[in-house]
Amino acid sequence: MIWGFSAEHLGPNDYYYWDDFWAVAGLKAASYLNTAYEDNDEAIYLEGESKLLLDSINQSLRQVEERLMRPAIPASPYRRMDTGAIGSVSASYPLRIFCANDPRVLDTVDFLMKNCLVRGGFFHDMTHSGINPYLTLHLAQVLLRAGDPRYFSLMTAVAELASSTGQWPESVHPNTGGGCMGDGQHVWAAAEWVLMIRNCFVREEDGQLILCSGIPQIWLDKKQPIVFGPAATSFGDIQITIKPHGQNILIEWHGQWLRKEPPIDIQLPGFKKVRVPPTTNSFILRK
Repeated sequence: MIWGFSAEHLGPNDYYYWDDFWAVAGLKAASYLNTAYEDNDEAIYLEGESKLLLDSINQSLRQVEERLMRPAIPASPYRRMDTGAIGSVSASYPLRIFCANDPRVLDTVDFLMKNCLVRGGFFHDMTHSGINPYLTLHLAQVLLRAGDPRYFSLMTAVAELASSTGQWPESVHPNTGGGCMGDGQHVWAAAEWVLMIRNCFVREEDGQLILCSGIPQIWLDKKQPIVFGPAATSFGDIQITIKPHGQNILIEWHGQWLRKEPPIDIQLPGFKKVRVPPTTNSFILRK
């Protein structure tokens, strides 16, 4: 376990799970790079180190579950559940260390959704003392990944907090709607919004691409084509078009793959999940 201040929004010095999760992901990324450069011995070593660290984290989380009498992940092994637990959802988004439906992450999100929302956004009472757009979007990303439709209410809340120039302060005062902490035009918030929209259309999961899993019905009700991309993925660039087709929906895509075409699933809400055949570039989803 790693001792440090971590991000300033988690609190005083402690053994933060945030740091540990990022360390696991860093070791896995280093292993991936060594594999790419054909240094297999170093790749195996780093992958092994990441697994050892993750085993240590899981052992700690089992003890915490006994103490808290719930699977949720606090900010550190010694903390109660509070708004600092937002750092622990990084195990799902953006790091994908834990699976999409990991009960520990989902219980953490449930706690934060039930206890820490103001005006529909995540209110962080440590340091920020306001509604935080990018951390609200972290919650939304975890819910999107888990197939939980509550992601869209969080997206909507963040959109409503945007300034007239389409920007967000780092933290929003719940009464004035203006900034109360950090940058006036927070680049991190803007980047998280772009990533949120991108993941609604296309995201990676377990060596495959998932298309359209975050497209809400209200967008489809306009009965107009929706075009997204080209956007970068770990497999190459992809452009996606969603077209109303009577009561059905036509999904078209064009990929410029770095290597071979990845497996592709379409998971448009309200329709059955589909694994599309290889070399396919369109598919009609039927009601």
